[in-house]
Amino acid sequence: MDWFHCNQCFTRSASKYAVSSCGHICCEKCITSQCGVCRSMCSFLPITDEMKPQEKVFFKDPVKLIQTRQEHISQIASFQRTQMERVAIHFKRKAAELEIRVKEVTEHCCQLTDLKRENAVLKKQLSELQRETAELKKPLSQRRVSLPVAVTSP
Repeated sequence: MDWFHCNQCFTRSASKYAVSSCGHICCEKCITSQCGVCRSMCSFLPITDEMKPQEKVFFKDPVKLIQTRQEHISQIASFQRTQMERVAIHFKRKAAELEIRVKEVTEHCCQLTDLKRENAVLKKQLSELQRETAELKKPLSQRRVSLPVAVTSP
């Protein structure tokens, strides 16, 4: 880390460093009760391998961090893409099933329309046949049919 140095004496070869609560890095010789850079009262956190991950991240190589994060983000993107593909396949399959069902219902509807037309024609024919039957059941005297009268000579 070529950027790493004490912010007060600018040494790069100290064996121990700490970071202050005000954000300055100091070597063990420059650590006092107040920050040697900004003179504020602060606490110091030793920079060691035992630091919490959220603290260590400030001392890692940004390029390596980016590569690590990029790999992680790539995994996340791949996972999410797979999930979207699965849902897309599901809805495409569902859409195909619904299209088939729509065709079946449309055909059924057309058959129903044809049957309604046929039923109307048959009702009309039935009505005509019922009228004819009623007419035939009347006695001959009540019918309106006039029979030709033949005149015979005596």
